[in-house]
This record gives sequence, C-alpha cells and structure tokens, in this order.
Amino acid sequence: MLKISRKNSSLTASFLLLFVSFCGKSAGAQAAGRASPLQQSDAWKEELVKNANAPVKVVEFFDYQCPFCAATIPALDEALRTYPGKVQLELRNMPLSIHPDSMLAHQAALAAAEQGKFWEMHALLFANRSKLKPENLLDYARQLNLDIARFQQRLESGYYKAAVEKDIALADSLGIHATPTFFINGQKLVGRQSAERLKQAIDAALDPRNAHAALAPRATTELVKELDLSHSPIRGSKDAPITIIEFSDMQCPYCAAVTPTLRQLMTQYPNQIKWVFKNFPLDFHADSQLAHRAVLAAGQQGKFWEMHDLIFINQRAIKRDDLLQKAQRLDLDIARFKADLDSDRMKKMVDADIKEGKRLNVDGTPTFFINGNEYSGAMDFARFQRIIEKEMPAGVVARPVMSTTSNRGEIITGAAGAPVTVTWYSDLQSELTVKATLQIRQLMSNYPGKIRVVFKNRPLETHPGATKLHEAAMAANAQGKFWQMHDLIIANPHKDDKQTLLGYALRLGLDLKRFESELDKRTYRSAVESDLEEARTRGVLGTPVFFINSVRIDGLQPQKQMEQVITEQLTASVQANSRKP
Repeated sequence: MLKISRKNSSLTASFLLLFVSFCGKSAGAQAAGRASPLQQSDAWKEELVKNANAPVKVVEFFDYQCPFCAATIPALDEALRTYPGKVQLELRNMPLSIHPDSMLAHQAALAAAEQGKFWEMHALLFANRSKLKPENLLDYARQLNLDIARFQQRLESGYYKAAVEKDIALADSLGIHATPTFFINGQKLVGRQSAERLKQAIDAALDPRNAHAALAPRATTELVKELDLSHSPIRGSKDAPITIIEFSDMQCPYCAAVTPTLRQLMTQYPNQIKWVFKNFPLDFHADSQLAHRAVLAAGQQGKFWEMHDLIFINQRAIKRDDLLQKAQRLDLDIARFKADLDSDRMKKMVDADIKEGKRLNVDGTPTFFINGNEYSGAMDFARFQRIIEKEMPAGVVARPVMSTTSNRGEIITGAAGAPVTVTWYSDLQSELTVKATLQIRQLMSNYPGKIRVVFKNRPLETHPGATKLHEAAMAANAQGKFWQMHDLIIANPHKDDKQTLLGYALRLGLDLKRFESELDKRTYRSAVESDLEEARTRGVLGTPVFFINSVRIDGLQPQKQMEQVITEQLTASVQANSRKP
C-alpha cells in the first residue's frame, strides 16, 4: 500500500515551468530516437506551452476529477488548433476539496512530467476520473514505463505538493471557486466552454473589434438620439463634439477594466469628449442592482463618479454594508444615502436605463455608443482613438496629449503643457490612498487639460510590505497597466504576498512570467528608492503629500481647498503669460 506523507517540498516552480522543462520525449523514447504515439499526437500542445511570445495567453485552472474539465478538452483543443503560433497555453492545478483523490492525481501528473510523460499521464487521469487512488496512479505509471521507484518516491514524499498548493493559492487570490476557469488575456470564463465561445474570446484578445458581432457599428444613430440623458451622469464638456454613452454593469469586471482607458481618453482629449453613464446591471450579477442604486444615491449628493470609481476599485465588496462603508468614506450624509438607496426613484432610474438598453439590443457590458454607433467590449486606447479621430467633425484637429513614462519609470498623466503640475507622493499600503486617488481624479475631471499629475512612490517605513507593492505597480507599468494594478492594490492594501500580486497580474492579462521575474529580481526597486530619496530630500515624511506647482499640501484636505489652490495657480499662470512680450 502506498503511503503519502504530509511532508512538503520547497518546490516553487510554476506548473508552466515544469511543462517547459519536462514535456518532451520520455527516457525510453529518447533512447530509441523517436516519440511515442501519444507524444506525436500532443506535440502541438508542447509548442503552445513554449510559445512565450504569443499575443494571446490562455490560462486554465483545472481539476482531474472534474467532469466539466474533461468535457471541455475537445473544445479547447479545437479552439487552440485554430490559431497556430498565436496562443500560449498555461495549465494551473486546482484540485477541488470536494474531489478527495484529485490532489494526489495532480502531483502524479507533475511526477510523470519529470520523466517526460506529462501528456500521457494527463490523458490517463482524465480518462479514469473515478480511479485515482494511489494504487491506480502506480498502475498508470507502469503503463507509461516510468521509473516506478522514482515516481513512487515523489508521491510518498509530497515532492510536488507545494507546486500544486502554489496554484491553489493563486486561484484563491483570484476568487476562483470552480473548474474549469479560463483567463484569456485576462478575460475570465467559468465552467464548461464550447469551442465557439473559446474562439470568440481569443478573437477578442487578438482584436477588440471581434469581441462579438455587435462590434461593427449598427444603424442606431436615430434611436440613440432618443435616449433620455436628463438623469445620466456626465463627465466632460456638455458641448464636446464626441459623445461616448456607456451601458455599464457595476459588477462587470470588463467595465472596471475599461474605466482607466476612459479616464485616459478624458484626460488626453480635454473638451472634446463627454462620457455619459447608463445603468445596465446584468441579471446574473446578484449585487449589481443595489450597486447601481448606490452610485445614483451618491450622485444625489454630488458624488456619483467618486462612488463609481470606488466600487470599481473593489468590486468584490458591494454588499449593502460595503456600500454604506463606501458612503462613509466619501463623507456622505448616511441617513440621506440610505433613504435614496432604498427609494423607488433610484429603482425607476435604473429600470429606465435597462429598458433603453434593451430597445437598442444591448446584450452585454460594456456597450458603447460613440456618436450614435455601437461598439462592444473592453476596447483598448488605440481602438477608442481610431474611432474618435474618425468621428471628429471636419476642421477640428484632435491631437491627444499623451501620458508619458520616463526612462526612470515615472508615472505622468495629463496634458504635457498643462499650467498646473500636481506631484503626488503616495504609499500604496496606506488606508488614505483610496481617498487621495478619488480626489486627484475628480480634480482632473474638473480641470480638463489644465492639470498634469506626476505620481511618486513614497512607501512609508511603518508599512513593511509597501515597497513590494510599489515594485509590483512599476512592473505592471512596464506592461502599460500601472493604474489598473494601482487600483487592485489599494483596494486591499494589506495583501502584499506574492501570490496575491501574481493573481492581480493574471487578472490584468499581463505577461505573468515577465512580471514574476521582475518581482523576484526586484527590477524596479531602484526606481522606487530614487523616489523615496527625493521625498526625504523634500521633507516628505508621510502620505499623501501634494505639490501643486510650488504649493505644498500635506495630507487629505477638503476638495474646495485643493480647487482653490489650483484656481490660484491657473490665475498666476495667465498673468505670467500676459506679461510676456
């Protein structure tokens, strides 16, 4: 009888690295100079695993005892074969607690991979989901002509248990509770998938225009003109030539993901875009209806966009008590907020938007109507930019003022020639950072094109995990996702372990191998320390600290005070320019 000890190894290599290292010819096949029949049929999968430069990353969390994982294999194979050279496959172990034999089965697959027989063992385990006891696993090893003594030792010692537990921890940090769960460039798909659904997700990752058939503009301009915008929150100038109407779901991860892009558009096209929000909570998001009433209730006190941003920073905390806490953070009148939250008026406003969306055949979120034409999905900045330039009226020159990142990795956003520069020293592990973030974003919205924000890393000595969080944000910045990573971090500032950060990277669709390597090597520590030294030189001992041009403001101050300083600086700039010859 095989005995399994509780002893764990110190193995930290990811499942993907094991794949790359061990998937290949078995010892016997190498001696014969040929691959086994099973290896020949699955050789294409090995190429997928090794295809690190592919534009699309398909990550699957799976369980060897899960019938839905087994049923999805043919569909996944069909979808992956459709995109030669364009997809990288990464498998992650997620044996569920309801499947008592699965944990050992996953270790057996890794032990077989060590001897060059991963795919063969993988197939046997899925083909025999009801027979995964220790004696069954030994029998499969014999069928594959493995070194039995070595294979058995790996199982008995728990040699690969740590590698499996590492993937489980990653799944937990991502809130994954079911298998199979896929991430396709960050897009999450849960449960059994058809080949067509997987292909749609891959197509969308390759080109947002393929997100679904509705991406092509429909002839809906006249219907869009009939929309009632009287109660709709608007960011930007009401006279802007470009109108972006967004049908959004406060619980939809893709709506949250596209929000930084929309903010970037508003910053870089000042006075040329207005962003109109429409409520469209989806039926399968249980907490979304209440969240939509909450943003509208906050809007009754002039804080719609602040509540909108606060919810999207942490979508996992949107139960009633969570929303009340957010209202307190925004200094709302809580009694009034509760009354509005439960009022028929808020419900009717949400229902009216849903009715309008259905009349326009909106069937998913986010859905955008840009000057009347419909586009769907979390499009990237470049795609929005092409649409905006196409829609810009004749004679209007629209040159976006791009955010810049210096060689030191500085984070700069806003108009390069703006008369006001706000230098913001921040600690990502501080409880005050969420409120500071909302304040900065509101200022940029209130003064379009007038403010340039320079973010500075100032991890406090009292927060031991802060430096690691800043390094993670800088690593995300290197892949164009600073603000998305920033928001995930500040939503849970005390979670600074590596698995949580890898989970954020996976959710954002980052190159996980590059991100993990840069974290391990502390690639951006010097950039963080450079900001820290600059902060000390300027006497910045706490956070947040703002320098509005030369005016220093310590800590969180009322919005009116911040606006007064900015207005004074704008007036001084105008006067200085008027004195120039």
